[in-house]
Amino acid sequence: MIDTLSIRNIALIDELDLELAPGLNIFTGETGAGKSVILRSIGLVLGERTSADIVREDADFAEVEVSVAPDDEHPIWHTNSDETADPMLTGSFSETLDPSDALILSRRITANGRSRCQVNGRLANLKHLQALGTLLVDIHGQHEHQSLFRTQTHLKLLDDFGGNSEAQQHVGEIHAQLRDLEKEAASLTETLKASEREKELLEFEIKELSSAHMEEGEDEKLADEARILKSAEALRKSADHVYRQLEDDNSGMGSSGSPLERLRDAAKELIKLSEIDESLSELGDRLESSLYELEDIASQVRYYAETIESNAMRLDEVTDRLALIAKLKRRYGNSIPEILAYHADAEEKLETLQLGTEKQDLLQAEIHKTIQEAQRLCTALSAKRQHVAKHLSERIQKELRTLGMDKAEFQASVRHIPDDRGPFQIDGKRYAFRSDGMDDVEFLIAPNVGSEARPIARIASGGEISRIMLALKTVLVQVDEIPTLLFDEIDSGIGGKVADVVGKKLKELSAFSQVICITHLPQIARFADRHFRVEKKVIGERTLITAKPLTAEEQVNEIARMHGGEETEIGLAHARELLSEK
Repeated sequence: MIDTLSIRNIALIDELDLELAPGLNIFTGETGAGKSVILRSIGLVLGERTSADIVREDADFAEVEVSVAPDDEHPIWHTNSDETADPMLTGSFSETLDPSDALILSRRITANGRSRCQVNGRLANLKHLQALGTLLVDIHGQHEHQSLFRTQTHLKLLDDFGGNSEAQQHVGEIHAQLRDLEKEAASLTETLKASEREKELLEFEIKELSSAHMEEGEDEKLADEARILKSAEALRKSADHVYRQLEDDNSGMGSSGSPLERLRDAAKELIKLSEIDESLSELGDRLESSLYELEDIASQVRYYAETIESNAMRLDEVTDRLALIAKLKRRYGNSIPEILAYHADAEEKLETLQLGTEKQDLLQAEIHKTIQEAQRLCTALSAKRQHVAKHLSERIQKELRTLGMDKAEFQASVRHIPDDRGPFQIDGKRYAFRSDGMDDVEFLIAPNVGSEARPIARIASGGEISRIMLALKTVLVQVDEIPTLLFDEIDSGIGGKVADVVGKKLKELSAFSQVICITHLPQIARFADRHFRVEKKVIGERTLITAKPLTAEEQVNEIARMHGGEETEIGLAHARELLSEK
Protein backbone atom coordinates (compact mmCIF):
# COMPACT_ATOMS: atom_id res chain seq x y z
CA MET A 1 0.00 0.00 0.00
CA ILE A 2 1.00 3.65 -0.46
CA ASP A 3 1.87 5.15 2.92
CA THR A 4 2.84 8.66 1.86
CA LEU A 5 2.58 10.76 -1.29
CA SER A 6 4.72 13.84 -1.89
CA ILE A 7 4.13 16.11 -4.91
CA ARG A 8 6.20 19.15 -5.91
CA ASN A 9 5.59 21.66 -8.72
CA ILE A 10 3.15 19.62 -10.79
CA ALA A 11 0.55 21.64 -12.70
CA LEU A 12 -0.91 24.02 -10.05
CA ILE A 13 0.46 22.05 -7.09
CA ASP A 14 3.27 23.78 -5.21
CA GLU A 15 3.95 21.39 -2.31
CA LEU A 16 1.62 18.60 -1.26
CA ASP A 17 2.36 15.88 1.32
CA LEU A 18 -0.34 13.32 2.09
CA GLU A 19 -0.55 10.31 4.39
CA LEU A 20 -2.94 7.70 3.04
CA ALA A 21 -5.00 5.19 5.00
CA PRO A 22 -4.73 1.43 4.41
CA GLY A 23 -8.45 1.22 3.58
CA LEU A 24 -10.63 3.51 1.43
CA ASN A 25 -9.16 6.93 0.58
CA ILE A 26 -11.63 9.34 -1.05
CA PHE A 27 -10.74 12.58 -2.86
CA THR A 28 -13.54 15.09 -3.45
CA GLY A 29 -13.78 18.71 -4.52
CA GLU A 30 -15.39 21.02 -7.03
CA THR A 31 -15.15 20.17 -10.72
CA GLY A 32 -11.78 21.41 -11.94
CA ALA A 33 -10.30 21.57 -8.45
CA GLY A 34 -7.40 19.34 -9.47
CA LYS A 35 -8.34 15.91 -8.10
CA SER A 36 -7.17 14.09 -11.21
CA VAL A 37 -3.81 15.90 -11.03
CA ILE A 38 -3.13 13.97 -7.81
CA LEU A 39 -3.92 10.63 -9.44
CA ARG A 40 -1.92 11.62 -12.50
CA SER A 41 1.03 12.36 -10.23
CA ILE A 42 0.85 8.85 -8.81
CA GLY A 43 0.81 7.56 -12.38
CA LEU A 44 3.97 9.53 -13.16
CA VAL A 45 5.96 7.91 -10.36
CA LEU A 46 4.78 4.54 -11.67
CA GLY A 47 6.30 5.22 -15.08
CA GLU A 48 3.45 6.74 -17.10
CA ARG A 49 4.43 8.92 -20.06
CA THR A 50 4.52 12.69 -19.63
CA SER A 51 6.03 15.88 -21.04
CA ALA A 52 7.68 19.04 -19.73
CA ASP A 53 4.36 20.92 -19.61
CA ILE A 54 3.53 19.04 -16.40
CA VAL A 55 6.08 21.27 -14.60
CA ARG A 56 4.55 24.30 -12.86
CA GLU A 57 5.22 27.47 -14.88
CA ASP A 58 7.59 29.20 -12.45
CA ALA A 59 9.46 26.01 -11.39
CA ASP A 60 12.62 24.32 -12.68
CA PHE A 61 11.38 20.81 -12.04
CA ALA A 62 8.43 18.69 -10.92
CA GLU A 63 8.84 15.77 -8.53
CA VAL A 64 6.70 12.96 -7.12
CA GLU A 65 7.69 10.54 -4.37
CA VAL A 66 5.71 7.69 -2.85
CA SER A 67 6.53 5.43 0.07
CA VAL A 68 5.10 1.95 -0.45
CA ALA A 69 4.99 -0.92 2.05
CA PRO A 70 4.11 -4.28 0.41
CA ASP A 71 3.74 -7.19 2.84
CA ASP A 72 6.54 -9.74 3.23
CA GLU A 73 4.87 -12.28 0.93
CA HIS A 74 4.38 -9.85 -1.96
CA PRO A 75 6.06 -11.13 -5.17
CA ILE A 76 8.07 -7.91 -5.46
CA TRP A 77 10.47 -9.23 -2.81
CA HIS A 78 11.01 -12.55 -4.61
CA THR A 79 11.83 -11.48 -8.18
CA ASN A 80 15.13 -13.40 -8.35
CA SER A 81 13.43 -16.71 -7.57
CA ASP A 82 10.42 -16.10 -9.84
CA GLU A 83 10.92 -17.31 -13.43
CA THR A 84 8.01 -15.13 -14.60
CA ALA A 85 9.36 -11.95 -12.98
CA ASP A 86 10.03 -8.90 -15.13
CA PRO A 87 13.75 -9.00 -16.08
CA MET A 88 13.97 -5.34 -15.05
CA LEU A 89 13.49 -6.43 -11.42
CA THR A 90 15.99 -9.30 -11.32
CA GLY A 91 19.76 -9.47 -11.07
CA SER A 92 21.64 -6.62 -9.39
CA PHE A 93 18.56 -4.37 -9.29
CA SER A 94 16.85 -6.78 -6.89
CA GLU A 95 19.47 -5.78 -4.29
CA THR A 96 17.63 -2.44 -4.12
CA LEU A 97 14.55 -4.26 -2.80
CA ASP A 98 14.65 -5.05 0.92
CA PRO A 99 11.44 -6.22 2.67
CA SER A 100 12.73 -4.81 5.97
CA ASP A 101 12.44 -1.26 4.58
CA ALA A 102 9.72 0.76 2.92
CA LEU A 103 9.99 1.02 -0.85
CA ILE A 104 10.49 4.64 -1.90
CA LEU A 105 9.92 5.51 -5.56
CA SER A 106 10.62 8.99 -6.91
CA ARG A 107 10.65 10.72 -10.26
CA ARG A 108 11.82 14.21 -11.17
CA ILE A 109 10.94 15.90 -14.48
CA THR A 110 12.88 19.04 -15.40
CA ALA A 111 11.48 22.02 -17.29
CA ASN A 112 13.31 20.85 -20.42
CA GLY A 113 11.61 17.45 -20.25
CA ARG A 114 14.41 15.33 -18.79
CA SER A 115 13.40 12.66 -16.29
CA ARG A 116 15.33 11.18 -13.34
CA CYS A 117 14.04 8.12 -11.50
CA GLN A 118 15.12 6.67 -8.16
CA VAL A 119 14.26 3.57 -6.13
CA ASN A 120 15.30 3.68 -2.47
CA GLY A 121 17.71 6.49 -3.29
CA ARG A 122 19.43 4.58 -6.11
CA LEU A 123 19.24 5.75 -9.69
CA ALA A 124 16.85 3.72 -11.81
CA ASN A 125 15.19 4.17 -15.17
CA LEU A 126 11.60 4.52 -16.31
CA LYS A 127 11.29 0.81 -17.06
CA HIS A 128 12.21 -0.02 -13.46
CA LEU A 129 9.37 2.22 -12.21
CA GLN A 130 6.96 0.69 -14.72
CA ALA A 131 7.91 -2.86 -13.70
CA LEU A 132 7.50 -2.02 -10.00
CA GLY A 133 4.28 -0.15 -10.66
CA THR A 134 2.61 -3.12 -12.33
CA LEU A 135 3.10 -5.09 -9.10
CA LEU A 136 2.18 -2.32 -6.67
CA VAL A 137 -0.64 -0.12 -8.00
CA ASP A 138 -3.57 -0.45 -10.39
CA ILE A 139 -4.99 2.79 -11.80
CA HIS A 140 -8.47 2.55 -13.31
CA GLY A 141 -9.96 5.25 -15.50
CA GLN A 142 -8.40 6.99 -18.49
CA HIS A 143 -4.92 5.75 -17.63
CA GLU A 144 -2.41 3.51 -19.34
CA HIS A 145 -1.27 1.93 -16.06
CA GLN A 146 -3.91 -0.75 -15.59
CA SER A 147 -3.07 -4.39 -14.98
CA LEU A 148 -6.33 -5.54 -16.52
CA PHE A 149 -5.45 -3.75 -19.75
CA ARG A 150 -2.48 -6.11 -20.01
CA THR A 151 -3.77 -9.40 -21.37
CA GLN A 152 -0.77 -11.29 -19.98
CA THR A 153 -2.29 -10.84 -16.51
CA HIS A 154 -5.66 -12.31 -17.52
CA LEU A 155 -4.46 -15.91 -17.70
CA LYS A 156 -2.85 -15.72 -14.26
CA LEU A 157 -5.98 -14.19 -12.73
CA LEU A 158 -8.16 -16.88 -14.31
CA ASP A 159 -5.89 -19.69 -13.07
CA ASP A 160 -5.68 -18.20 -9.58
CA PHE A 161 -9.45 -17.77 -9.47
CA GLY A 162 -9.99 -21.36 -10.62
CA GLY A 163 -7.34 -22.90 -8.37
CA ASN A 164 -5.31 -24.15 -11.32
CA SER A 165 -1.91 -23.53 -9.75
CA GLU A 166 -1.04 -27.23 -9.28
CA ALA A 167 -2.04 -28.18 -12.83
CA GLN A 168 -0.14 -25.18 -14.18
CA GLN A 169 2.90 -26.17 -12.14
CA HIS A 170 2.90 -29.63 -13.75
CA VAL A 171 2.65 -28.00 -17.17
CA GLY A 172 5.55 -25.69 -16.30
CA GLU A 173 7.69 -28.63 -15.20
CA ILE A 174 7.12 -30.63 -18.37
CA HIS A 175 7.69 -27.48 -20.45
CA ALA A 176 11.11 -27.08 -18.80
CA GLN A 177 11.81 -30.79 -19.36
CA LEU A 178 10.93 -30.51 -23.06
CA ARG A 179 13.02 -27.36 -23.42
CA ASP A 180 16.05 -29.14 -21.93
CA LEU A 181 15.58 -32.13 -24.24
CA GLU A 182 15.28 -29.88 -27.29
CA LYS A 183 18.39 -27.93 -26.30
CA GLU A 184 20.30 -31.19 -25.89
CA ALA A 185 19.06 -32.42 -29.26
CA ALA A 186 20.01 -29.14 -30.97
CA SER A 187 23.48 -29.26 -29.43
CA LEU A 188 23.89 -32.87 -30.54
CA THR A 189 22.82 -32.01 -34.08
CA GLU A 190 25.47 -29.30 -34.25
CA THR A 191 28.05 -31.72 -32.93
CA LEU A 192 27.13 -34.33 -35.52
CA LYS A 193 27.77 -31.80 -38.26
CA ALA A 194 31.47 -32.12 -37.43
CA SER A 195 33.47 -33.43 -40.37
CA GLU A 196 35.19 -36.80 -40.59
CA ARG A 197 38.41 -34.82 -40.50
CA GLU A 198 37.58 -33.66 -36.96
CA LYS A 199 37.01 -37.27 -35.97
CA GLU A 200 40.39 -38.26 -37.40
CA LEU A 201 42.07 -35.37 -35.60
CA LEU A 202 40.49 -36.42 -32.30
CA GLU A 203 41.65 -40.00 -32.82
CA PHE A 204 45.21 -38.80 -33.49
CA GLU A 205 45.23 -36.54 -30.41
CA ILE A 206 43.82 -39.24 -28.16
CA LYS A 207 46.40 -41.75 -29.40
CA GLU A 208 49.23 -39.28 -28.81
CA LEU A 209 48.03 -38.40 -25.32
CA SER A 210 47.26 -41.99 -24.35
CA SER A 211 50.71 -43.19 -25.39
CA ALA A 212 52.33 -40.45 -23.28
CA HIS A 213 50.92 -41.95 -20.04
CA MET A 214 51.35 -38.67 -18.20
CA GLU A 215 50.76 -38.30 -14.49
CA GLU A 216 49.99 -35.14 -12.58
CA GLY A 217 53.16 -33.67 -11.02
CA GLU A 218 55.41 -35.79 -13.22
CA ASP A 219 57.08 -32.79 -14.88
CA GLU A 220 58.14 -31.35 -11.53
CA LYS A 221 59.64 -34.65 -10.36
CA LEU A 222 61.52 -35.10 -13.65
CA ALA A 223 62.88 -31.55 -13.51
CA ASP A 224 64.24 -32.24 -10.02
CA GLU A 225 65.80 -35.52 -11.17
CA ALA A 226 67.41 -33.88 -14.22
CA ARG A 227 68.93 -31.18 -12.07
CA ILE A 228 70.49 -33.83 -9.76
CA LEU A 229 71.76 -35.96 -12.66
CA LYS A 230 73.44 -32.96 -14.31
CA SER A 231 75.26 -32.13 -11.04
CA ALA A 232 75.99 -35.70 -9.85
CA GLU A 233 79.81 -35.43 -9.82
CA ALA A 234 79.79 -32.09 -8.02
CA LEU A 235 77.31 -33.43 -5.49
CA ARG A 236 79.47 -36.53 -4.86
CA LYS A 237 82.61 -34.44 -4.31
CA SER A 238 80.84 -32.04 -1.97
CA ALA A 239 79.32 -34.87 0.07
CA ASP A 240 82.71 -36.59 0.31
CA HIS A 241 84.26 -33.33 1.47
CA VAL A 242 81.63 -32.94 4.20
CA TYR A 243 82.27 -36.50 5.37
CA ARG A 244 86.01 -35.98 5.54
CA GLN A 245 85.53 -32.78 7.48
CA LEU A 246 83.71 -34.80 10.13
CA GLU A 247 85.79 -38.01 10.23
CA ASP A 248 89.34 -37.23 9.00
CA ASP A 249 92.15 -35.70 11.02
CA ASN A 250 92.61 -32.36 9.23
CA SER A 251 93.95 -30.27 12.09
CA GLY A 252 97.61 -30.30 11.07
CA MET A 253 98.30 -28.68 14.41
CA GLY A 254 99.82 -31.66 16.17
CA SER A 255 96.53 -32.82 17.64
CA SER A 256 95.35 -36.29 16.70
CA GLY A 257 91.98 -37.65 15.64
CA SER A 258 89.04 -36.38 13.58
CA PRO A 259 86.50 -33.92 14.98
CA LEU A 260 84.18 -36.80 15.78
CA GLU A 261 86.95 -38.77 17.49
CA ARG A 262 87.84 -35.77 19.62
CA LEU A 263 84.16 -35.38 20.53
CA ARG A 264 84.04 -39.07 21.50
CA ASP A 265 87.05 -38.55 23.80
CA ALA A 266 85.47 -35.46 25.28
CA ALA A 267 82.23 -37.35 25.94
CA LYS A 268 84.09 -40.15 27.72
CA GLU A 269 86.01 -37.62 29.83
CA LEU A 270 82.83 -35.76 30.76
CA ILE A 271 81.12 -39.00 31.81
CA LYS A 272 84.07 -39.80 34.12
CA LEU A 273 83.87 -36.33 35.63
CA SER A 274 80.13 -36.76 36.25
CA GLU A 275 80.89 -39.80 38.39
CA ILE A 276 82.69 -37.42 40.74
CA ASP A 277 80.43 -34.39 40.29
CA GLU A 278 76.84 -35.36 39.40
CA SER A 279 76.08 -31.81 38.27
CA LEU A 280 78.03 -32.62 35.08
CA SER A 281 75.83 -35.63 34.31
CA GLU A 282 73.32 -33.64 32.21
CA LEU A 283 76.12 -32.07 30.17
CA GLY A 284 77.54 -35.51 29.53
CA ASP A 285 74.19 -36.77 28.32
CA ARG A 286 73.74 -33.79 26.03
CA LEU A 287 77.19 -34.16 24.50
CA GLU A 288 76.65 -37.89 24.01
CA SER A 289 73.29 -37.22 22.29
CA SER A 290 74.88 -34.63 19.99
CA LEU A 291 77.64 -37.07 19.16
CA TYR A 292 75.13 -39.72 18.08
CA GLU A 293 73.40 -37.15 15.82
CA LEU A 294 76.69 -36.09 14.20
CA GLU A 295 77.75 -39.71 13.69
CA ASP A 296 74.42 -40.41 11.94
CA ILE A 297 74.87 -37.35 9.71
CA ALA A 298 78.38 -38.46 8.81
CA SER A 299 77.13 -41.95 7.98
CA GLN A 300 74.33 -40.66 5.73
CA VAL A 301 76.61 -38.19 3.95
CA ARG A 302 79.09 -41.00 3.30
CA TYR A 303 76.31 -43.23 1.93
CA TYR A 304 75.09 -40.37 -0.31
CA ALA A 305 78.62 -39.84 -1.67
CA GLU A 306 79.10 -43.56 -2.34
CA THR A 307 75.73 -44.11 -4.05
CA ILE A 308 75.33 -41.01 -6.23
CA GLU A 309 76.59 -41.55 -9.74
CA SER A 310 76.54 -39.86 -13.12
CA ASN A 311 74.06 -41.71 -15.35
CA ALA A 312 74.18 -40.23 -18.82
CA MET A 313 71.62 -42.72 -20.14
CA ARG A 314 69.08 -41.85 -17.45
CA LEU A 315 69.73 -38.15 -17.99
CA ASP A 316 68.94 -38.60 -21.68
CA GLU A 317 65.72 -40.44 -20.81
CA VAL A 318 64.62 -37.69 -18.42
CA THR A 319 65.55 -34.95 -20.90
CA ASP A 320 63.59 -36.67 -23.68
CA ARG A 321 60.59 -37.13 -21.41
CA LEU A 322 60.63 -33.46 -20.41
CA ALA A 323 60.87 -32.47 -24.09
CA LEU A 324 57.81 -34.62 -24.87
CA ILE A 325 55.84 -33.04 -22.02
CA ALA A 326 56.88 -29.55 -23.22
CA LYS A 327 55.66 -30.39 -26.74
CA LEU A 328 52.32 -31.64 -25.42
CA LYS A 329 51.97 -28.50 -23.30
CA ARG A 330 52.40 -26.36 -26.41
CA ARG A 331 49.63 -28.32 -28.13
CA TYR A 332 47.13 -29.12 -25.44
CA GLY A 333 47.59 -26.96 -22.34
CA ASN A 334 49.93 -25.06 -20.07
CA SER A 335 50.10 -27.79 -17.44
CA ILE A 336 49.68 -31.55 -17.10
CA PRO A 337 46.23 -31.12 -15.41
CA GLU A 338 45.12 -29.05 -18.43
CA ILE A 339 46.48 -31.69 -20.83
CA LEU A 340 44.69 -34.47 -18.94
CA ALA A 341 41.46 -32.44 -19.03
CA TYR A 342 41.91 -31.92 -22.78
CA HIS A 343 42.45 -35.66 -23.16
CA ALA A 344 39.21 -36.46 -21.30
CA ASP A 345 37.28 -33.86 -23.31
CA ALA A 346 38.63 -35.23 -26.59
CA GLU A 347 37.58 -38.76 -25.63
CA GLU A 348 34.09 -37.49 -24.75
CA LYS A 349 33.79 -35.65 -28.08
CA LEU A 350 34.92 -38.70 -29.99
CA GLU A 351 32.44 -40.87 -28.11
CA THR A 352 29.69 -38.37 -28.93
CA LEU A 353 30.65 -38.48 -32.60
CA GLN A 354 30.69 -42.26 -32.60
CA LEU A 355 27.45 -42.70 -30.67
CA GLY A 356 25.78 -39.48 -31.78
CA THR A 357 23.37 -40.91 -34.32
CA GLU A 358 22.08 -43.52 -31.91
CA LYS A 359 21.76 -40.94 -29.14
CA GLN A 360 19.95 -38.57 -31.48
CA ASP A 361 17.33 -41.21 -32.26
CA LEU A 362 16.82 -41.84 -28.54
CA LEU A 363 16.48 -38.12 -27.85
CA GLN A 364 13.90 -37.65 -30.60
CA ALA A 365 11.88 -40.54 -29.21
CA GLU A 366 12.03 -38.98 -25.74
CA ILE A 367 10.99 -35.59 -27.15
CA HIS A 368 8.01 -37.15 -28.94
CA LYS A 369 6.94 -38.93 -25.75
CA THR A 370 7.30 -35.71 -23.72
CA ILE A 371 5.26 -33.72 -26.25
CA GLN A 372 2.44 -36.26 -26.05
CA GLU A 373 2.38 -36.04 -22.25
CA ALA A 374 2.60 -32.23 -22.39
CA GLN A 375 -0.33 -32.08 -24.82
CA ARG A 376 -2.37 -34.31 -22.52
CA LEU A 377 -1.68 -32.06 -19.52
CA CYS A 378 -2.30 -28.85 -21.50
CA THR A 379 -5.56 -30.15 -22.95
CA ALA A 380 -6.81 -31.02 -19.47
CA LEU A 381 -5.75 -27.60 -18.15
CA SER A 382 -7.38 -25.86 -21.10
CA ALA A 383 -10.67 -27.69 -20.47
CA LYS A 384 -10.57 -26.63 -16.83
CA ARG A 385 -9.88 -23.06 -17.87
CA GLN A 386 -12.91 -23.10 -20.16
CA HIS A 387 -15.06 -24.21 -17.23
CA VAL A 388 -13.57 -21.61 -14.88
CA ALA A 389 -13.94 -18.89 -17.54
CA LYS A 390 -17.66 -19.58 -17.80
CA HIS A 391 -18.05 -19.40 -14.02
CA LEU A 392 -15.96 -16.21 -13.80
CA SER A 393 -17.94 -14.57 -16.61
CA GLU A 394 -21.21 -15.31 -14.82
CA ARG A 395 -19.89 -13.87 -11.55
CA ILE A 396 -18.65 -10.67 -13.19
CA GLN A 397 -21.85 -10.35 -15.23
CA LYS A 398 -23.78 -10.39 -11.97
CA GLU A 399 -21.55 -7.70 -10.48
CA LEU A 400 -21.94 -5.49 -13.57
CA ARG A 401 -25.72 -5.55 -13.18
CA THR A 402 -25.46 -4.28 -9.61
CA LEU A 403 -23.20 -1.47 -10.90
CA GLY A 404 -25.75 -0.18 -13.38
CA MET A 405 -24.42 -1.95 -16.48
CA ASP A 406 -27.42 -4.22 -17.10
CA LYS A 407 -26.81 -4.40 -20.84
CA ALA A 408 -23.11 -5.15 -20.69
CA GLU A 409 -21.91 -8.66 -21.47
CA PHE A 410 -18.60 -9.90 -20.09
CA GLN A 411 -16.66 -12.80 -21.55
CA ALA A 412 -13.43 -14.47 -20.41
CA SER A 413 -12.14 -15.77 -23.72
CA VAL A 414 -9.90 -18.85 -23.68
CA ARG A 415 -8.33 -19.98 -26.94
CA HIS A 416 -5.40 -22.11 -28.03
CA ILE A 417 -2.41 -20.17 -29.39
CA PRO A 418 -1.99 -20.88 -33.14
CA ASP A 419 1.59 -21.60 -34.18
CA ASP A 420 2.54 -23.23 -37.48
CA ARG A 421 5.72 -24.53 -35.83
CA GLY A 422 4.14 -25.45 -32.52
CA PRO A 423 4.57 -28.95 -31.04
CA PHE A 424 0.86 -29.65 -30.50
CA GLN A 425 -1.39 -30.82 -33.32
CA ILE A 426 -5.18 -30.87 -32.90
CA ASP A 427 -7.59 -31.46 -35.79
CA GLY A 428 -4.88 -30.74 -38.34
CA LYS A 429 -3.85 -27.41 -36.78
CA ARG A 430 -0.71 -26.67 -34.82
CA TYR A 431 -0.57 -24.78 -31.54
CA ALA A 432 2.13 -23.25 -29.35
CA PHE A 433 3.30 -24.61 -26.02
CA ARG A 434 4.40 -22.16 -23.32
CA SER A 435 5.38 -22.64 -19.70
CA ASP A 436 1.79 -21.78 -18.70
CA GLY A 437 0.11 -24.04 -21.25
CA MET A 438 -1.31 -23.66 -24.73
CA ASP A 439 -3.90 -20.92 -24.10
CA ASP A 440 -4.31 -17.19 -24.38
CA VAL A 441 -6.88 -15.68 -22.04
CA GLU A 442 -8.43 -12.27 -22.65
CA PHE A 443 -11.24 -10.46 -20.87
CA LEU A 444 -13.74 -9.03 -23.36
CA ILE A 445 -16.72 -6.74 -22.87
CA ALA A 446 -19.74 -5.78 -24.97
CA PRO A 447 -21.14 -2.61 -23.32
CA ASN A 448 -24.51 -2.95 -25.06
CA VAL A 449 -26.76 -5.74 -26.26
CA GLY A 450 -25.86 -6.78 -29.78
CA SER A 451 -22.49 -5.05 -29.79
CA GLU A 452 -19.35 -7.05 -30.41
CA ALA A 453 -17.32 -8.15 -27.41
CA ARG A 454 -14.05 -6.23 -27.45
CA PRO A 455 -10.92 -6.05 -25.30
CA ILE A 456 -11.43 -3.95 -22.18
CA ALA A 457 -8.71 -1.52 -23.26
CA ARG A 458 -10.77 -0.50 -26.30
CA ILE A 459 -13.75 0.73 -24.28
CA ALA A 460 -13.82 4.52 -24.58
CA SER A 461 -15.60 5.62 -21.41
CA GLY A 462 -13.42 6.06 -18.34
CA GLY A 463 -16.46 5.62 -16.12
CA GLU A 464 -17.41 2.34 -17.77
CA ILE A 465 -13.83 1.12 -17.53
CA SER A 466 -13.71 1.93 -13.82
CA ARG A 467 -16.96 0.09 -13.09
CA ILE A 468 -15.89 -2.93 -15.13
CA MET A 469 -12.63 -2.94 -13.22
CA LEU A 470 -14.53 -2.65 -9.95
CA ALA A 471 -16.62 -5.68 -10.90
CA LEU A 472 -13.50 -7.64 -11.85
CA LYS A 473 -11.65 -6.62 -8.71
CA THR A 474 -14.64 -7.49 -6.53
CA VAL A 475 -14.71 -11.03 -7.92
CA LEU A 476 -10.93 -11.47 -8.13
CA VAL A 477 -9.93 -9.66 -4.95
CA GLN A 478 -8.91 -12.88 -3.19
CA VAL A 479 -6.37 -13.78 -5.90
CA ASP A 480 -5.19 -10.36 -7.12
CA GLU A 481 -1.77 -9.58 -5.60
CA ILE A 482 -1.72 -5.83 -6.40
CA PRO A 483 -2.06 -4.06 -3.02
CA THR A 484 -3.31 -0.61 -4.13
CA LEU A 485 -6.20 0.26 -6.47
CA LEU A 486 -6.91 3.74 -7.87
CA PHE A 487 -10.30 4.58 -9.39
CA ASP A 488 -10.84 7.73 -11.45
CA GLU A 489 -14.22 8.68 -12.98
CA ILE A 490 -15.89 5.65 -11.40
CA ASP A 491 -19.07 7.69 -10.79
CA SER A 492 -19.38 8.93 -14.36
CA GLY A 493 -22.98 8.50 -15.56
CA ILE A 494 -24.35 6.89 -12.39
CA GLY A 495 -26.34 8.02 -9.38
CA GLY A 496 -28.98 6.90 -6.90
CA LYS A 497 -28.93 3.24 -5.90
CA VAL A 498 -26.14 2.34 -8.31
CA ALA A 499 -23.90 4.97 -6.72
CA ASP A 500 -24.67 3.50 -3.31
CA VAL A 501 -23.77 0.01 -4.58
CA VAL A 502 -20.51 1.33 -6.05
CA GLY A 503 -19.64 2.88 -2.70
CA LYS A 504 -20.36 -0.34 -0.84
CA LYS A 505 -18.30 -2.36 -3.34
CA LEU A 506 -15.36 0.00 -2.92
CA LYS A 507 -15.67 -0.29 0.85
CA GLU A 508 -15.75 -4.11 0.66
CA LEU A 509 -12.76 -4.06 -1.67
CA SER A 510 -10.80 -1.86 0.74
CA ALA A 511 -10.85 -4.66 3.33
CA PHE A 512 -8.43 -6.56 1.06
CA SER A 513 -6.62 -3.78 -0.82
CA GLN A 514 -5.89 -0.12 -0.31
CA VAL A 515 -8.34 1.86 -2.47
CA ILE A 516 -7.90 5.45 -3.68
CA CYS A 517 -10.90 6.97 -5.41
CA ILE A 518 -11.98 10.30 -6.91
CA THR A 519 -15.72 10.92 -6.76
CA HIS A 520 -18.36 13.64 -7.02
CA LEU A 521 -21.04 11.54 -5.33
CA PRO A 522 -21.79 11.68 -1.60
CA GLN A 523 -23.14 8.10 -1.73
CA ILE A 524 -19.57 6.96 -2.49
CA ALA A 525 -17.64 9.53 -0.45
CA ARG A 526 -19.47 8.62 2.76
CA PHE A 527 -17.65 5.26 2.94
CA ALA A 528 -14.20 6.87 3.22
CA ASP A 529 -11.75 5.73 5.87
CA ARG A 530 -9.82 8.89 5.07
CA HIS A 531 -11.51 11.72 3.19
CA PHE A 532 -9.46 14.40 1.40
CA ARG A 533 -10.87 17.65 0.03
CA VAL A 534 -9.10 19.10 -3.00
CA GLU A 535 -9.40 22.83 -3.69
CA LYS A 536 -7.99 25.57 -5.87
CA LYS A 537 -6.94 28.54 -3.80
CA VAL A 538 -5.52 31.93 -4.74
CA ILE A 539 -2.50 32.48 -2.52
CA GLY A 540 -0.85 35.82 -3.15
CA GLU A 541 -0.81 36.14 -6.91
CA ARG A 542 -0.83 32.42 -7.61
CA THR A 543 -3.59 29.85 -7.99
CA LEU A 544 -2.61 26.61 -6.26
CA ILE A 545 -4.13 23.16 -5.81
CA THR A 546 -4.32 22.06 -2.17
CA ALA A 547 -5.59 18.92 -0.47
CA LYS A 548 -6.20 18.14 3.18
CA PRO A 549 -7.61 15.21 5.18
CA LEU A 550 -10.96 16.08 6.71
CA THR A 551 -11.97 15.81 10.32
CA ALA A 552 -15.28 14.11 11.13
CA GLU A 553 -17.11 17.46 11.21
CA GLU A 554 -15.42 18.67 8.04
CA GLN A 555 -16.50 15.46 6.33
CA VAL A 556 -20.11 16.19 7.30
CA ASN A 557 -19.81 19.63 5.72
CA GLU A 558 -18.22 18.20 2.57
CA ILE A 559 -20.91 15.51 2.16
CA ALA A 560 -23.56 18.21 2.60
CA ARG A 561 -21.88 20.37 -0.05
CA MET A 562 -21.67 17.44 -2.45
CA HIS A 563 -25.32 16.59 -1.90
CA GLY A 564 -26.93 19.97 -2.21
CA GLY A 565 -24.31 22.53 -2.97
CA GLU A 566 -25.01 24.44 0.25
CA GLU A 567 -24.23 23.60 3.86
CA THR A 568 -27.81 24.11 5.17
CA GLU A 569 -29.12 22.56 8.37
CA ILE A 570 -31.18 20.15 6.30
CA GLY A 571 -28.16 19.30 4.16
CA LEU A 572 -25.96 18.78 7.22
CA ALA A 573 -28.58 16.56 8.85
CA HIS A 574 -28.84 14.49 5.69
CA ALA A 575 -25.04 14.24 5.51
CA ARG A 576 -24.87 12.98 9.10
CA GLU A 577 -27.56 10.42 8.29
CA LEU A 578 -25.62 9.20 5.25
CA LEU A 579 -22.43 8.87 7.27
CA SER A 580 -24.19 7.04 10.08
CA GLU A 581 -25.44 4.39 7.65
CA LYS A 582 -22.02 3.41 6.32
